[in-house]
Amino acid sequence: MNDNTPSVLRSALGLLSIRLVLLQIAVALAIAILFALWLHVPDASGFEVAASVILALVVIAVGGAGESALMLRLAGRERTIGRLLRGTLLLAVAVALWLVWRWITGSEQAKDPLRAGYFNSQLPHALRYYFTYGRISMWLDWTWTVLEWLGAGVLAMVIFAGTASTRPLRAFVRAARSGTWWLVVVIGAILATTLTSKIMGWTPGHGLRREMLSLILRMSFVVLLDTVLVCLVLSVIAILVRRADALGLAIQSTPAGTPDDSQSRTVENP
Repeated sequence: MNDNTPSVLRSALGLLSIRLVLLQIAVALAIAILFALWLHVPDASGFEVAASVILALVVIAVGGAGESALMLRLAGRERTIGRLLRGTLLLAVAVALWLVWRWITGSEQAKDPLRAGYFNSQLPHALRYYFTYGRISMWLDWTWTVLEWLGAGVLAMVIFAGTASTRPLRAFVRAARSGTWWLVVVIGAILATTLTSKIMGWTPGHGLRREMLSLILRMSFVVLLDTVLVCLVLSVIAILVRRADALGLAIQSTPAGTPDDSQSRTVENP
């Protein structure tokens, strides 16, 4: 890439659009509705168990195909049946791995009260007024939240590269080495967790009607905010995948021993 190539973040912001955000919300809404229906399916008979299994597969198929289509759209790839199936399988495996990762971080997070008390007790007396037990507990909670999001970000890289890239390993390595990518994930995780908790935890306290209206407005804002952050993360991966594939094509199209098109030639071509 030459010096005139836009930065990853600027290129990713160029991919963001209202249509992309609305499509992401539509996919999430479809998954939520189907998941709610699946939870209401009883399992008292063999027919109902079979219906529950089929509906669960439908939820996976709709969610996987929808997200895969969005990733292929961002990467500028054709939405073929093979790519959609591969993206769906990768998404299902990634969700299972993320649940395991969340269980591990949750088990460790349960020990935070002991950690906070230990760290506070080991500090000098003068520092305990600033590094209080409550602040250390809050920082530990933020740390585990960021780690959960980082795990989700790594899995998102794997899914995106495996679904949309012609060179998945090269695209994953390029994304993993991008400082912009990690910065976007960390800042997005902090914004999503802190703003979501503060906004949803605030109540006006001026009657039931105003509280219901406030709840609807706050939920709408949180959904919009989180969706924009998710779309920004996907857009950053899309730019990195595009550039990794473009670099691979440039290397493949340049014969060995010949200068690159961007290099200056000392002798004019005949």
